[in-house]
Amino acid sequence: MKTPRFSIVISTLNRGQSLRNTLESFQWLQFDGDFEVVVVNGPSTDHTQDVLREYQDRIRVGTCAVANISVSRNIGICMARGDIIAFIDDDAIPEPEWLAQLAAGFDSPEVGAVGGFVFDHTGYSYQYRFCMADRLGNANPDCASPTPQFSFPGSCEVPHLLGTNSAFRRDLLLKIGGFDEEFEYYLDETDVCFRLIDAGYAILQLSGAYVHHKFARSDLRDVARILRNRFPVIKNKIYFSLKHGRSHYSLEEVLKNNHLFIQKYRDEVEGLIREGKVSTAERESFSDQVERAWDVGLRRGLSGVAELMPSAKIAVHAGEFLPFTVLVTETPRLTVVLISSDYPPGHRGGIATFTKNLAQALAGLGHTVHVIAQSHDVNRVDFESGVWVHRMTVGEYEKSSQAVALGVSQPIWNWSAAALTEVKRIAAHRKISIIEAPVWDCEGIAVLLDGSWPLVTSLHTTLRLWLRGHPELGGDTPWMKQFGGPMLVLEQVLMTRAHGIRANSRAITRDIEDLYGFTIPKDRLLTIPHGMNRATVSAKARSQSGVEVLFVGRLEQRKGIDVLLAAIPQVCAQAPEVFFRIVGDGTLVNETGLTYEQAFRREPGAAACLDRVRFEGKVDDAVLAEAYAACDLFVGPSRYESLGLIFLEAMRFGKPVIGCDVGGVPEIITPEVNGLLVPPNDVGALTQAIVRLVRDPVLRERMGRQGRDIFQERFTAERMARASLTLYEMACQHYTHGS
Repeated sequence: MKTPRFSIVISTLNRGQSLRNTLESFQWLQFDGDFEVVVVNGPSTDHTQDVLREYQDRIRVGTCAVANISVSRNIGICMARGDIIAFIDDDAIPEPEWLAQLAAGFDSPEVGAVGGFVFDHTGYSYQYRFCMADRLGNANPDCASPTPQFSFPGSCEVPHLLGTNSAFRRDLLLKIGGFDEEFEYYLDETDVCFRLIDAGYAILQLSGAYVHHKFARSDLRDVARILRNRFPVIKNKIYFSLKHGRSHYSLEEVLKNNHLFIQKYRDEVEGLIREGKVSTAERESFSDQVERAWDVGLRRGLSGVAELMPSAKIAVHAGEFLPFTVLVTETPRLTVVLISSDYPPGHRGGIATFTKNLAQALAGLGHTVHVIAQSHDVNRVDFESGVWVHRMTVGEYEKSSQAVALGVSQPIWNWSAAALTEVKRIAAHRKISIIEAPVWDCEGIAVLLDGSWPLVTSLHTTLRLWLRGHPELGGDTPWMKQFGGPMLVLEQVLMTRAHGIRANSRAITRDIEDLYGFTIPKDRLLTIPHGMNRATVSAKARSQSGVEVLFVGRLEQRKGIDVLLAAIPQVCAQAPEVFFRIVGDGTLVNETGLTYEQAFRREPGAAACLDRVRFEGKVDDAVLAEAYAACDLFVGPSRYESLGLIFLEAMRFGKPVIGCDVGGVPEIITPEVNGLLVPPNDVGALTQAIVRLVRDPVLRERMGRQGRDIFQERFTAERMARASLTLYEMACQHYTHGS
């Protein structure tokens, strides 16, 4: 069968941001044929026009003067030049196989329309799978399977497609007159389904061709997804039932069914009033809407006249087919799953930041990328910057016999098993190429023991490395026996049995091998420095003059915050123009039970410089980017970093950096080139380094410029993603060969 050309038609109204997400998602559609995108913009008053200008070379744009979905879609039909027209809403995201699976449904000339499954706003639960509709406009959304046997002219019930995931042969839509423009909202696609089947064509319901419907706010629905304007729903129900139902039901039966329909809405309104979600004024408003709906619906439904697509529109909206450009991979397209319990927003640790940068960079190369992270409320799936982010709740999972034998603790197993469960759900939609998980917390252990997919373990700070900064736990015999010891064993299992090993520095490999007493298999190991996206934020004007020194990180001993705080009074005494900005979680306590800020404020030497030190705690991404852009130099006196993303973040903004000669930090900072290195735990050396850069603006500018050059040459996210493809190929080869 010849691959048909598709026209994706979107009717939009005041949903600029969600429209941008929808258009962006089309870049990842995997379809062997050509498709175009036609957007019909209603009387929008938001920034929709700006979004359309961003895509002006890739899409065709029409305008609709009224807020009427059927009028808008008819304009789209007239503009479309594809063989098949696929409708999707401006708040919906298709999965990559959407068009290809829809196209496969049109394998017979008898099939006039095809549709697939629709996820609701959670992206996890279904809004629609299989549905039937009757000639009174009632829907049965609980069908267990497709119902092609009802696709015959005159059928009282027919297979129903949801408008946000429906595709029709364009010539048939023109033949039946397009959409009935009486349906400004609700039952519009149901009317088309009945007219198509009555014309002798079949409707095919697919178990797939997934679309995620985010159910954004509209002129009818508020931010809480509560329908506030029920007039078009009730009016169209009355109109539809009179148009299609009188051939099968008496007028009395039609009217009775509509009274029951309205009563359900009346009960809903009363329930919302009782729950305090709407005011009592909603009751009167609803009554007014019902009265108008009866008047208009009866009058137009009994007239027997349908407002079909005017033939004059076809010539007015003619145009040429414009193929939409998609991302093309340089290598075979992969489906990559990254497991990371923490993921932005809300998490900004090293693993979370690394995962986000890697995921978005891989997606930017055209690959399908899923991230599985933890959720503390409900399961949900979102499409964020080209990445499918699955946020999953953690339940109680029975341990496998292998997990029991390895002594996996229940909390560690619960999350790893939850991630594996979601991996299997993804695999039901598409073939997974590779899975990657961090060694920290052994997040990939369930995947490794399951053995169904190749696994890459990424090396970060391990438990044994972490214990060097927490000797009290290392010496806690019960804790080590119950948790620490088994975790160290699990880490070694993941580092020796995974099909691929990612090291972010040479130092992390060396340090792990020295501490654990084993050799990581070199034929599975690839050292790939972490990478980040280029900076796009400019510094804002500061409210104070002087030289700003920035620290970013958790306020804990491993990050060396105690060393920095001890150095600050000495720096301030020598450089009165300096002030410090400290960003990061400040809730952790030291050995005295105080937070580091509380302990600092109690130090006698701190009194003279308290007004030059600002503790900001956790901040959002925008504030963090502004902090990097605004500072004059960055300091991170960590006692250990496997690499040190904080330094890369500063370098991409062109800032000189000061770090300690530990772990992978020397692989980022070249002394006297892009920054300075000092010994760990050395307050005096740190003080001298800070003072030197504070006093020398020329040196700061030179080091910052060279740091940006080093970042762009060695540490971009795109470079990391391209190198990761080599690692994944290596891991897949080991998996295929059964080693």
